[in-house]
Amino acid sequence: MAAPPPNASRRIVVVVVPPVDELDLVGPLQVFNSVNRLAGQPIYTIEVVTNTERLTLEGESGILTFVARGHFTRVEGRCDSVLLVCGLANRGVRDGALSAWLKRKAADTRRLGAVCVGAFLLAEAGLLQGRRATAHWKFGRELAARHPGVCVEHEPIWVKDGNIYTSAGISAGIDLALAWVEEDCGVALAHEAARELVLFLRRPGGQPQLSVSLASQASDMASIRELQIWIADHLEARLSIEELAERMSMSVRNFERVFTREVGTTPSQYVLQVRVEAARRLLERSGHGLKQVASAAGFGSADMMRRAFVRLLGITPRRFRELATHDSEPTGGRSRQTVRRLSPPRQTRRHRQ
Repeated sequence: MAAPPPNASRRIVVVVVPPVDELDLVGPLQVFNSVNRLAGQPIYTIEVVTNTERLTLEGESGILTFVARGHFTRVEGRCDSVLLVCGLANRGVRDGALSAWLKRKAADTRRLGAVCVGAFLLAEAGLLQGRRATAHWKFGRELAARHPGVCVEHEPIWVKDGNIYTSAGISAGIDLALAWVEEDCGVALAHEAARELVLFLRRPGGQPQLSVSLASQASDMASIRELQIWIADHLEARLSIEELAERMSMSVRNFERVFTREVGTTPSQYVLQVRVEAARRLLERSGHGLKQVASAAGFGSADMMRRAFVRLLGITPRRFRELATHDSEPTGGRSRQTVRRLSPPRQTRRHRQ
């Protein structure tokens, strides 16, 4: 486990504009709390404040309520980071005092982030003008229409431009918090926190909000969904159609017909897409060589991986890594061709919307 930084602890102020989706708020808080527990010392001190005089914060479900420490205008002293959490109903709110405060904090804090539709309030404050940003996939087009000066990226889980971070919300708020932990404390502690939260995958920011695996797991057949999870856990296996059919206790012909009907693609194409997705993650977040990445993702060789990337993404793994590394750097507000545009085509099924 990576040693915590010597300048602990880091003060994070979470500004809540209620009512909020409960996971948007609790998810990031749990990440920071887990890191404190795993490190055995307070790496982070967290203060939850709000833009209302009423300190009781309602959840959008109407089931849970939270209590803020105070009003954001009463925050004193410097803070390391500010995280904005806004409810869906308030994404169009115009709060001049909050906008002015966010502008000041963007200038004198190391990081300013927003979960989900909190990006709307950052845009309202003028902080996203000419910058790259994202939001939950349901609201990306609305954000772009309301704020045409924002370079909205519709697919990434989270986006960093300068010291401004935006995320897709819900579980992506957890991914953003883990990214902050990695910046502060290193990869090992971030992974340890992800493991404690029993996350299936710690996702890098450039990964699409809807992965190949998730997009195709809408099958009505539990056995097919279970097979998809098994495939993701056994990419190093041969995963031939004969072996998969045997695992499902089906003939090859019937298995291929059923799988294609339920998933929207053939078994061999699905395995290839999942392997490419796994290789993309390794290329984005590890320093492993191409041979190691190919082996871990279940490709027989680096050349086989290269052919798969060119076929599905139109780019080689080496070039993908170069773009992924380049795309993580601040852009100064300029849009460019990025890895997000290289995602495999979405799966389509007759009954999928």
